[in-house]
Amino acid sequence: MTASKGAAILPRRGRREAVPADPFAGVLRKESGHGLLELLVAVTLIVITVAAAIPRAQSMVHESRLRGAAFYLRGLMRQVRARAAAQACYMGVVFDEVDGDPVFSIHADGNANGIRRVDVDGGVDPRLREPYRLSETFPGVRYGSLPAGAPEPFMRGIQIGRSHIVSFSPLGSSTTGTLYLSNDYGLVYAVVIFGSTGRVRVARYRGGGKWQAM
Repeated sequence: MTASKGAAILPRRGRREAVPADPFAGVLRKESGHGLLELLVAVTLIVITVAAAIPRAQSMVHESRLRGAAFYLRGLMRQVRARAAAQACYMGVVFDEVDGDPVFSIHADGNANGIRRVDVDGGVDPRLREPYRLSETFPGVRYGSLPAGAPEPFMRGIQIGRSHIVSFSPLGSSTTGTLYLSNDYGLVYAVVIFGSTGRVRVARYRGGGKWQAM
């Protein structure tokens, strides 16, 4: 039977037309395999890089806390010095240790003989600020000590006395001393108080017997 002109020609039943082969199919399969391998290599490199950076990142975080604690104490002592001058009486920062954590409180002279430990413990020198743990704001920070073989920062022979009090007079002078702060990474910062002027400075121990003024 002859198909009329213009009519669509349908394929015969039971017979499927051959689909031409894709000339790029093999190439795509190969490239897919290469892409997966490259992805695995990239992920492995990222994991190794991140793992190597974690200890350094942790060390940087802990040093930032230690540095923050040192500058916090510097600012605190400057405020106490200014308050002593403004109120024309002795004031002091009393340092203690509770469960290994540095703790401090602020007291005013209550009997006109300066800030003394016996007066602090007996309540004669009133407390202006409740005891505060430094670790509440700066976790991991603790009292340190002068590193072996290192000279004292800025000047020699300065330590806070046995009473662990830094007192400030109405004239601006203060106790001469150094407060060392450290952490589990062996870093050491020093908060140095110059008695004649009441000036407070911060230094970081760089190792090799060298201090860096901050």
